Amino acid sequence: MDALLSDVKFEEFYNSLNDNPTIFPDELVDAQLKATGFQCPDIRVKRLIALATEKFLSDVLSDAYQLSKIQPLQKKNKKGESRPGVLTLSDLSLALAEHGIEVDKPEYYADSPTTGHINIPK
Repeated sequence: MDALLSDVKFEEFYNSLNDNPTIFPDELVDAQLKATGFQCPDIRVKRLIALATEKFLSDVLSDAYQLSKIQPLQKKNKKGESRPGVLTLSDLSLALAEHGIEVDKPEYYADSPTTGHINIPK
């Protein structure tokens, strides 16, 4: 009986995706899926993928926020003032690592595309 009820609820949810767009525009989802070679004319499938992406990003950002609150060193700006609520690469890297994604800092990056100045992270 529970399986039948859950099938009915899923069917209702799945059909509701026709009328309820996600925070990601359908055009963005289409472009990203086409870039990976995924082709499906059913908008509900695309919106289900977008909804799963929303959930994943929400989980990662929530984890990063929690990690930033428990970091032993406070984030400081150039004047030495505390900067609460600042998302750092280290917080994000730790949160992504909990979800199986490893992020490495680049060896170098361009400060600006026009200046050509290169910063080397320490």
